[in-house]
Amino acid sequence: MKLHFTHLILWLKNGKLRKILFEPNKVNIITGGSNTGKTAILDIIDYCFFASAHNISDKAINENSAWYGVRININGKIYTIARRAPSKNEVSDDYFFSSDGAIPEKLLEPNIRESALKLLLSDDFGIDQDTTISYGANTMRAGSRISIRYFLMFNTISQDIITHSKEFFDKQSESRYRDALPRTFDLAVGIDTVENILKREKRRELEKQLKKLEKQSARLSQEREIFHDQLLEIAKKSKEFGLLDQDLEEIDLKQTLEEMVNAQAPDVVDDVPHDFGETSASITKISLEIRNLRRFQTEYEKYKKNLKSTSDSLKPIEYLSQNYSDLVRTTIFHTLIEALEEDQKRIKQAISKRNPLGSNVSDLLKDLKKEKARLQERLNSQPEQIRSFETERQKLLFLGETKAKLDLFSGEPSTPPEEKSQQIANLEAQISALTVPSVQERREFFDSVMNETTQSYMQLTKRALVGYEDYRTYFDYSKKRLHLRKPQTRYIENVGSSSNHMFLHLFMFLGLHEIIANDSLPHVPPFLIIDQFSRPYYPERDEKKGGEDQLEEVPEESDVWKVKLALKLLDDFVGRMLEKGHEFQMVVFEHIPPYYWSDLEHVHLVDRFRDGNALIPADML
Repeated sequence: MKLHFTHLILWLKNGKLRKILFEPNKVNIITGGSNTGKTAILDIIDYCFFASAHNISDKAINENSAWYGVRININGKIYTIARRAPSKNEVSDDYFFSSDGAIPEKLLEPNIRESALKLLLSDDFGIDQDTTISYGANTMRAGSRISIRYFLMFNTISQDIITHSKEFFDKQSESRYRDALPRTFDLAVGIDTVENILKREKRRELEKQLKKLEKQSARLSQEREIFHDQLLEIAKKSKEFGLLDQDLEEIDLKQTLEEMVNAQAPDVVDDVPHDFGETSASITKISLEIRNLRRFQTEYEKYKKNLKSTSDSLKPIEYLSQNYSDLVRTTIFHTLIEALEEDQKRIKQAISKRNPLGSNVSDLLKDLKKEKARLQERLNSQPEQIRSFETERQKLLFLGETKAKLDLFSGEPSTPPEEKSQQIANLEAQISALTVPSVQERREFFDSVMNETTQSYMQLTKRALVGYEDYRTYFDYSKKRLHLRKPQTRYIENVGSSSNHMFLHLFMFLGLHEIIANDSLPHVPPFLIIDQFSRPYYPERDEKKGGEDQLEEVPEESDVWKVKLALKLLDDFVGRMLEKGHEFQMVVFEHIPPYYWSDLEHVHLVDRFRDGNALIPADML
């Protein structure tokens, strides 16, 4: 993205026109005393870019101004953007726009709506309907469009924060911008991209659809079960009244019941259904078989256990046989021992014999239980008795009630479970195919580049940071601020000097813009407005005291020397950008005289507000 200011314009109420001209690729300095309107220039630029409130001083400036405007060169196009001056604290909705950069001499008439002008500029800022807030906050909702004003936070260092120890970005006292900064920072500096945001949004949408489908699938299965149970209950009752005579397990319940209602089948006489009695008897018979088999199984286990116990009691016979020579034997000894050994042998054979009886019984029990469950399900679908209607009216009422329930259940989901499963599988495949680069990895890489870049500025100006010359810059991503870190440690220094904080602010913003320019990122324009960076210093000579314009010998480490070093940092940065083929413009408001920058290459004096000259000169009032 390319953007620089060519003019700041004030259309005065008395018909006069005040223009201030800026040059591209320069450090444009407006210098002068207090209460001359330097800071108001920043407020006017902010106001022209759709501010919902303003800080323009009413005395001398707003009370004499009818319209404020800026003329910009943006991506090779020249625009003039103007906004009617506010009335006291009330901002105006009237805008003027010229697509060819014309600056009318006479007082303006509004010719464009704010929404249309925002849309036009958003395109130049690389913002479209896809550039949205990725996650919500108190003051903004997720998915809302990003305003160009959020990116303009990267373009100003006001006098309120230039020496602030904790805040590095303007407008952080306003909740809207405080919420916007962490939500737009990654996009501004290239950690994230619109493409990745779209992929994540698509992934979240697919995951949302998947979750919805999974819920629908689970609910569908539950509803189908309920639907079937309700139809079965109606069919069973219909069978009780003799309206149905088919086997309920072998028919389409819904179709059969609809046919029954349409046919209005005649009554039959009271009787116990043959199928019901037969099924019930079969269940009783199987239950008895199961009980007998379980009893047999128990007795068989006891039998095997007793055999083993008897075998254990005959183990002393083995000992007697093995120690035969040590025994005192009687006349019946041999006969007794041989009989006991024979018994032990038979018992061992009985125990060791692999009889499949146990496994056969278990298999038989499983089959009987399965058959019993089948018969029980069949029994549940059959009436215990067949009844007749006492009157034709009763039958018609029952048929009407059945039809009403069928109509109620006609809303059975039309999508079969197989189709839902296929839809779920398709969504899971799409989610797996959406690969989004890790934002965490890109953040770590950005932090590394940011620290390396800002350290190069530190090297240029380290003698101005007394006591911290050898420290390392450290960018705190979570708090969006720059610190100094003690070398070879994790210790973050609590920098106490406001002049050191001023340099840290310059380091951070220059580092951000260099990274943005090197990566050709589209959202942050390449300009920086700085309001009085010399505030921490009290130079020996300043504009109020009428400092001379000639270059003088300046003692090192004096206030003047440090201010000149900061100016050299800004001058070198513009030269650095030009060497890389990038454009960059700075606008600086100061109170220092021109001899501070007389030896610098890229500094341009825009105007000196002194001796009656001001934002609105005395001779124009």
